[in-house]
Amino acid sequence: MAHTAAGKTWFALACVTAELTAGNLVVYIHFEESTPASTVERLQRIGLDAATIEQGLRFVAPTKPARSLDPLLAVRPTLVVFDGVNEAMVLHGVKIDLEGWSAVRRRLVEPFKAAGAAVLECDHLPLNADPLRGDAYGTVHKGNVVDGVRFALVRKERFGRRRRGRSLVYSTKDRPGQVEMHGRDSDGSAVFLGTLVVDDTDNGPDFLTLHAPKPQAGDEPGDSAADDPSAELRAAIVSTLAELPGGRVESRRRLLTHLRKAGYPARDGTVRDAVDHLVVDGELAEEPGRNRSVGYCLTADSGASQPSTQEVES
Repeated sequence: MAHTAAGKTWFALACVTAELTAGNLVVYIHFEESTPASTVERLQRIGLDAATIEQGLRFVAPTKPARSLDPLLAVRPTLVVFDGVNEAMVLHGVKIDLEGWSAVRRRLVEPFKAAGAAVLECDHLPLNADPLRGDAYGTVHKGNVVDGVRFALVRKERFGRRRRGRSLVYSTKDRPGQVEMHGRDSDGSAVFLGTLVVDDTDNGPDFLTLHAPKPQAGDEPGDSAADDPSAELRAAIVSTLAELPGGRVESRRRLLTHLRKAGYPARDGTVRDAVDHLVVDGELAEEPGRNRSVGYCLTADSGASQPSTQEVES
């Protein structure tokens, strides 16, 4: 289950992309949209071609309660997405509470699980709810019946066209215990898994990226979170900017020049990736440069000459 005030659909589509790229079949049951147009457009923006989407995606927009799932079970999907849990419950005439969701879950979710598919349920939190609470949340308590992983997405930058959106991804429940081992403990009961970025500005190398947690002091060599070959370059970028007036540079090309002068023979592609990482982590901020270029400046989180080693968390 994934729940959030923003970003749940992008999180689901990242999972869909992985399955379609591997040549698997995906069933996407959307209770909040009547056509597949938006879903297909987003998958294409991520990078999938039309043929891959047409071959592997089965999109369903229910308008009445489900009677039989046999046609969808017959395609043997590896992933099934239910987008809009509350709308599914309303459509099936049950109350939005624990008993209501249990009934819908038995009708919709359990048959796919029994057939061997992974199931992702996308849900909204009640207004003003804390997305990182580890206990039953709001009035629906749907997380109680999850026998897999419950993800929480906390928005840091709004998603939208021509924007760069960012959400922090946490696990608030992991019954198998196989997902949280790849994350990092946060201040509460949640485990921080990474940062989901959707960049529609054409300034980043990729449209959708999930960045792993940053290394911290005390990580052992070889740890998945500490094995970071670009950490030295990011530190060099921060220290180089700290030497420039105002801690800023007017373009990535100028930054590359300053790095080379300082003795770091980095290539444009590796500098671009490192800069994007620093922007996502909040150590650099983008700002308008000359001739429509994008400049960069240090933020308070950069620690000036020392790169920050703490992930930004809510």
